[in-house]
Amino acid sequence: MAGFGADVIASAITTDIGILSAARHMVMKTVQRRPRKHWFADLKAEALACWVRRTSDQRLQSVIRSRPRGVLLWLIFRTIRQRAQPGTRVNAVVEFRITGRRDGGVDRYRLALAGGRASKSGLAGHEPALTLELEPVAFLRLAGGTASPQRLLIARKLKLHGDLMLALALPTALRLPTSRPRPSKR
Repeated sequence: MAGFGADVIASAITTDIGILSAARHMVMKTVQRRPRKHWFADLKAEALACWVRRTSDQRLQSVIRSRPRGVLLWLIFRTIRQRAQPGTRVNAVVEFRITGRRDGGVDRYRLALAGGRASKSGLAGHEPALTLELEPVAFLRLAGGTASPQRLLIARKLKLHGDLMLALALPTALRLPTSRPRPSKR
């Protein structure tokens, strides 16, 4: 190793060993720590929020009116169910009605909130305690965290029927993403 002094080589080896030791320590801490229960659902929600934040209303409208609309809505509601953490005392069925289907119909999704969990409600006999009717772009903005329910209600893009107290607690219970302030450009 011509051109390198022993102290330079020793310093490089020590630095490399220090970096490897720190990396090993981080990996071991991560392995020993229990992973978050819904980390993949959180990742999907963040990806949806990022996509909705960066996409125009016109593009969102064209995507939600396309053929894979059903798959997109199914994935969004599956993620919402996985992330939801309603209070243990909450016992209600919430129905989402998303208008604007290509055939003029309405997509309906029901969530049963009970025992601190959310599940798909297949119980046709149970009347929902709360019904939310939304335009498709408004739903994507709500699910992506770029629009608040209050703002959508004032803009008349969201219609509520039923328990209004449940409606106020719903964004927190479903753990919908919230918009983050954009970093200022300096």
